[in-house]
Amino acid sequence: MLYQALVVGLVMALGVYSDKGLGDPMLRRPLVMGPIVGLLLGNLEKGVIVGAAIEVVFLGTTQIGGALPSDSMTGSIFGTAFAIITNQSTQIALTLAIPISILAVFLNQLTLFAVGLLEEKFKQLINKENYHAFVLLHYSMIAFQCIVYFLVGMVGILAGTHAIQHILNIIPAVLMNGLNLAGKLLPALGIALLLNMLWDSKLSVFVLFGFVLSAYLKLPLIAIACLGLVISVTIALQENKFSTEIKKVGNNTSNNGDDFFD
Repeated sequence: MLYQALVVGLVMALGVYSDKGLGDPMLRRPLVMGPIVGLLLGNLEKGVIVGAAIEVVFLGTTQIGGALPSDSMTGSIFGTAFAIITNQSTQIALTLAIPISILAVFLNQLTLFAVGLLEEKFKQLINKENYHAFVLLHYSMIAFQCIVYFLVGMVGILAGTHAIQHILNIIPAVLMNGLNLAGKLLPALGIALLLNMLWDSKLSVFVLFGFVLSAYLKLPLIAIACLGLVISVTIALQENKFSTEIKKVGNNTSNNGDDFFD
């Protein structure tokens, strides 16, 4: 259990460092964190499946400034780890990841509050043009956040795995079936949140097309995604060609107008 705890703690620290120290190259997304946890815990397949499923749930959520609706990184790491360690299904991992993500927001706000206490110190160093101390303090704060998340990850696995396993064992079969059903509905909720932001009446025909491919032709999601990619590239090329033609017509009209007045 100690190895699993160390792995989760290190992955948590890696996710925080990628966000704070590397400019957020999207390594903290569930699609990345899940496979990393799965690989290190000896079940890459489940890590990929759980990470992808959790990614779909959080497609429509994003962090704006300091407002974080849910910490998908922490939820995906713990959800994947608990699913692998306790040998549970993807649906159970999803139902665990959602409340953990919401609770982890408090941890995120706590670390941000601690960093905010040093705002005046940062200003003083800038005013004194002591840039070396400023950079050192900056990276010290990143290290502090990484250590906090490392400890939370390690303690969470050491103290929480047996509790999670015990809770899952005593849950009645009817309630467990309900949790599995809820886990299957959560990805649809994530897609719905994303469509709520992107929806346009022009997209309805493509949604219907995807529904027909899935419900009636029984095509797998990978095949539908590939078809969607082909359609997107084709439309983008056509729009680019149309835009180029419009510019040519505009340039020709401008040149003809100049000749006329000359």
